[in-house]
Amino acid sequence: MNEKITYNWRYISIASFFTLFALAIIAQMVRIQLLVNTTDLPTARLLGQWETAASRRGLILDRNGHILAGNKTVYAVDVNFEEYYQEGEIEEVKMLAEIAVEVFGIGNPYLLEFLQQEPRPLTKNITVDRFATQEKLLEYLARVENYYGISIPGQVDENNGEAVPLSLQQRIEVIDCTHLIRVSCTPHLIRSYPEHKLASNIIGFVMRDSKQGQLGVEEKYDSTLFGNDRTLWALWDPHKADQAPDPDHGANIVLTIDSVLQADVEVILDKTIKKTGALAGTVIVMDPRSGELLALASSPRADINEYWSDDYNIIINNLDNVFNYGIRAYEPGSVVKVLTMAAALDAGVVEPDTEFIDEGKIEVGGITIRNWNNKAWGPQTMTTCMQNSLNVCLAWVATQLESEQFYAYFQAFGFGQLTGIELSNEAPGLVKNHWNPDYTRSELATNAFGQGIEITPMQMVKAISAIANQGEMVAPRIIHSIVDDGYRYTPPKTVVGHPITAETAETLTVMLQKSLQNESSLALVPGYSLAGKTGTAEIYVPGQGYKSSATNTSFVGWGPTDDPQFLVYVWIEKPSASIWGSEIAAPVFKKVVERLVIHLGIPPDAVRMTLQEN
Repeated sequence: MNEKITYNWRYISIASFFTLFALAIIAQMVRIQLLVNTTDLPTARLLGQWETAASRRGLILDRNGHILAGNKTVYAVDVNFEEYYQEGEIEEVKMLAEIAVEVFGIGNPYLLEFLQQEPRPLTKNITVDRFATQEKLLEYLARVENYYGISIPGQVDENNGEAVPLSLQQRIEVIDCTHLIRVSCTPHLIRSYPEHKLASNIIGFVMRDSKQGQLGVEEKYDSTLFGNDRTLWALWDPHKADQAPDPDHGANIVLTIDSVLQADVEVILDKTIKKTGALAGTVIVMDPRSGELLALASSPRADINEYWSDDYNIIINNLDNVFNYGIRAYEPGSVVKVLTMAAALDAGVVEPDTEFIDEGKIEVGGITIRNWNNKAWGPQTMTTCMQNSLNVCLAWVATQLESEQFYAYFQAFGFGQLTGIELSNEAPGLVKNHWNPDYTRSELATNAFGQGIEITPMQMVKAISAIANQGEMVAPRIIHSIVDDGYRYTPPKTVVGHPITAETAETLTVMLQKSLQNESSLALVPGYSLAGKTGTAEIYVPGQGYKSSATNTSFVGWGPTDDPQFLVYVWIEKPSASIWGSEIAAPVFKKVVERLVIHLGIPPDAVRMTLQEN
């Protein structure tokens, strides 16, 4: 009986304790709601703060990981002039302004006038430079420190006892605790291009103010490269540090180009333009098997770190607003004969040894077509027609196809269509069709040898890839892969059609190989079997027609012919040293191939055949 009473007393005591505890909690809640001033409670600011995790723009690299576009830290330098005035330190205001103008080279007329006005500005926090480099900032701080007679000691190396200069961030922290607290420096990232002009026409640039990509890959992949800053409420509780915001950095882009080969090709192109007095030009090197561009040189170029410079303005503010000549449309001339002959061979209307009597002229659609030298060449075959680049012969070949079939092949080759290359502002070109209202049959003849149509060099390498790649046409591409958050995406090869058969491609390659050899072309490289074709196109002048004194000179070639591993296209615009593609563009092809076979490790044909046999 006593044990039962004892147990009941314990149960009642425990129940009473928890009841009183619950009532106390309820009472406290009521008191806080009704009686306590909210200012007496802990505020959100005591628990944490809003923090922004700054992101960085993704890198652009070549196929070997060499950085072509990166980011560097610069500083926004602000001076609080108002505080100086409040303390009556007029001379200090003048000194700070004059040092800023001198060190940062301030050229903005509005800011310059503002800083030099009398009396000096009263505005609070004037930004004297938004993009000061570390070197300029150090110079500015040193000049200001010298004015005040301040000496900021360095750290002492514990190992040898020698003084070690403070880092820039350490100096700023020290300055913020001294008289110079009215000079503030805020670090931020801007785009930088360590190779300056190299591949600049491919890369494009990023505007400093808007941080938007302009031209090239920077514009085409702006949303991919652009990182997103994240702002979150960060708690000060160390146990909740994992809730701090992480920046969403932009993805890195790896290009297909090799920076070493790109540099070699750009040097060759630049020297050619200077030597020949040409206006501009481009050289494209592509692997015809995959469509990857190994080099894409375009000239003129400018240092994209200073896109506001006069050099850049001369390039981008030209008549045609051309930034990259590899994707600009132009009348290519006789290089198009390669595709006209490809269509005729594939359709079966001619064969390599088909005979043709060249009388020096042919009438098509009421227009008389003549050869480049206005002469008759007599008995020819299709091979010699290509070797001698006879307009009359190729116009006749086009009439054998007739308009519907001829333009069907040109459409299959992708003319008049964007190639899809990953660069902004690609031109679509212009190729009429036989069903256009203003089409005349004479255009069938002129289009056959590359006159009266506009094609980009990029469209040409795409179309010619079908001949170099056994009838399989691939899309040119300059993006090798995209790396984001530890994952890599590599776009596959894109086959965009089979406009001709493998047999046609092989037959035409042999024809063009013989043509180069028989004419002892300046494009030939000893030891290597190559196929190719020159192009010389008169440039149309509105109101004057075609003038032979201004030409577009081109060359397209590939090799080794038994196993094509490279395709090279050359376009030199308006050279003054010569008007002929055989004398201007063909030697450029040779120089590029000489560098290319070394860079790719392609041995001469004889050595390669021996290695294959063994």
